[in-house]
Amino acid sequence: MNKTNALKIVKLSLGSSLAIFIAWLLKLEYSTVAGVITLLTVKNTKKETLKGTLGKIYGFIICTIFSYLCFNIIGYHLYSFSIYIFIVITLCFIFNIQDVIAMCVVIASHYFLQGEVSLHWFLNEAGLFIIGAGIGVLINLYIPSNKYKIYETQKKMQEEVSAVLIDIADIIVNPQVESKYNKDLNTLNTLINNSISAAYENMNNHLLSDTKFFLDHMEIIKSQRDILENLYSYVSQLNTTPPQAHIISAFIHKIGYTSFEKESVNLLLDELSRLMSTMKNQPLPVDRVEFENRAILFLCLTELKKFLINRKNAQILRDSHFYK
Repeated sequence: MNKTNALKIVKLSLGSSLAIFIAWLLKLEYSTVAGVITLLTVKNTKKETLKGTLGKIYGFIICTIFSYLCFNIIGYHLYSFSIYIFIVITLCFIFNIQDVIAMCVVIASHYFLQGEVSLHWFLNEAGLFIIGAGIGVLINLYIPSNKYKIYETQKKMQEEVSAVLIDIADIIVNPQVESKYNKDLNTLNTLINNSISAAYENMNNHLLSDTKFFLDHMEIIKSQRDILENLYSYVSQLNTTPPQAHIISAFIHKIGYTSFEKESVNLLLDELSRLMSTMKNQPLPVDRVEFENRAILFLCLTELKKFLINRKNAQILRDSHFYK
């Protein structure tokens, strides 16, 4: 069992018990229902809990109105209760608040059993609802931030990006050697998907803080992944290993083993610019095969430039938000 589930068990148990105890102290009838409402109120994130609570308010209003109408017009009979259930379920589906159906039926059953929808019983049910929903919202205000977990996952993603990059560098000079490219790329894709889910969860649990930058960072990493796939498609087309290939492979290795910092990326961009200039000034290819391979290598350099710019943007984004 992970810490998140353990914490939720404790919160639900204590919160439900507290709601029942408060309702009992206030001498409300059916005090256990307050605990049930607490359980129905708590969701996985703060935003979901608040949205669900708003839906329960609408549900309580619907429940009160149609309990009064059905039982006072038709009478306190099982068929009137059945009609009430049909109406409430229909309205809950129309307003997309299906999760309040159980609460509406339970509250209406109290009116039905007591044989009256009076002010006394309305206040009793309102008290149960306020206590249950209120405790549910309060206990869900504390949800530990997974910000640092996301940050660590982002570092792992950048390490995996570097691993894929090194795989590609090895393929350039050793195309026949078995590559770890596919395995490392699958690992990167898994990390991206997990981190996106965690980032959305973090956003939904921080009502007043902007954590959208985690998702912005994910978009940059996904863009890097796409560049790496383009790079791999290019190097896979090489049918020889010209001298320039060894130079580019060494440069890609250098990128892969360089720390993820803005200044180091600037230095790599300067080196890449010099490398591209050098390749442009080299003697022209002597045959078609050399021409094609050198053209592919030049395309690789343009992809590497995109990659480094993306890496620089990712570092700027991380430094300007995470440490605030």
